[in-house]
Amino acid sequence: MRLILFVLMVVLPFGTALSQNLTFGSRDARPVPSWVNRASIYELWLNAFSPEGNLRGAIPGLQRIADLGATIVYLGPIAKRSASPKASPYSIADYNSIDPECGTEQDLRDFVAGAHKLHLKVMLDIVYYHTAPDNNMMQKDPAFFVKTEDGKIARGFWPQPLPDFSKPEVRKYLTDSLVHWSRDFGIDGFRCDVGGGIPESFWVEARRELDKVNPEIVLLSESDRPDDQLEAFDINYNFNYYLALRSVLRDGSPALAVRKSWESMHATMPKGARLLHFSDNHDWPRAVMLFGEKGAMAASVLNFTLDGIPFIYNGQEVDDPTATAWRKLAPIRWTDPGNPADRESIEGTLSMYKKLFAMRSSEPALTSGSVNWIDNDQPDSVLSFLRKLGNTEILCIINLSNRNVHVTIDLPVMDYYAVQNLLSPGKTWFSLYSGRVSADLTAFGYIVSKKIPLSPLER
Repeated sequence: MRLILFVLMVVLPFGTALSQNLTFGSRDARPVPSWVNRASIYELWLNAFSPEGNLRGAIPGLQRIADLGATIVYLGPIAKRSASPKASPYSIADYNSIDPECGTEQDLRDFVAGAHKLHLKVMLDIVYYHTAPDNNMMQKDPAFFVKTEDGKIARGFWPQPLPDFSKPEVRKYLTDSLVHWSRDFGIDGFRCDVGGGIPESFWVEARRELDKVNPEIVLLSESDRPDDQLEAFDINYNFNYYLALRSVLRDGSPALAVRKSWESMHATMPKGARLLHFSDNHDWPRAVMLFGEKGAMAASVLNFTLDGIPFIYNGQEVDDPTATAWRKLAPIRWTDPGNPADRESIEGTLSMYKKLFAMRSSEPALTSGSVNWIDNDQPDSVLSFLRKLGNTEILCIINLSNRNVHVTIDLPVMDYYAVQNLLSPGKTWFSLYSGRVSADLTAFGYIVSKKIPLSPLER
């Protein structure tokens, strides 16, 4: 059932836009503070992030996230969950209270203060599409919920009761909850679970009230809905991109599928819309398990060099393979002192992620430059594109296959015969004899390099 809803979330917005002859791609996304385009998101899952598995235990690890280079810490749901012993964090009983397993109000205030001290913003996961059967809204007024034809409370796909957003009282209750977390705890943003399953007009109203508290609140919609960023949201998930990337890395589909997905989304979404690029999160199998270590890293290199907002899930930066645990503790293996080979591998992966974050923060072309796709003679395996801003050009060549390839890029080699590497020392020199840029790439190998400007003649 969850898969069915996911497919509907991805497909229906496009069908609606086409049936109404809407051209979202010709409209502008809402303006946002400039720092949003430079943002990067780290999802922190409390059960795994520390041995304690709670807010208090996670506070020391905020330094680790800051050192990595992320700018936003996104917390999985911390609101009080259902009393059912098997309830997930997405089964909410009280939108305005913290679940005791997560900690106390003071713990959250200290967590936010610790994050802000490290120049990290804090985003909460909120779950409004559905709610727990024992949610206190039910006791407040059962009329708050969608009803079946025979007058019983309806259940959604998971299945849980559905708040009735046609009721002004419901909208006010949930908007007041958002304001509560922002005003009383200094929360900087919200990741809106199944955002596309809720009327867009609600989010516009909520944005209006949140702006009164903090005009730089960030709203992330877990949806591909094209109209989200016209007035309400700052960032959208990009499920079509993830599914295309997974089909390439896991199933062997042509790499060109990722480019086509990118082109489709940019034709559909408003101009300037910010899309999330991820390969790992709490809803999916771990990237390192799906794609292997090298494939997972190639995916991250792509996520950090395309336009949009890169996103990583806790432990991804050390290739942690542990599946998400909904209730039990499942601490991340941050290091392995007893196994030198594993420790070296973990440290190498962590070092690479730090380079990715540092590269993106130091190269404006990667956060505000254009994406220019470049054809190549290995479209089944290789993606190639330029990020351009002014006179700066960054060349990205990424092999998404598990085989070595020799690839020729449709760029004149005399203009790009040497480029400065951004993720490794030194320069890459291309052979001058082919007339076009060509390179040998190992399985899941990549070249990310900056074009070296011509030097002036000195007299």
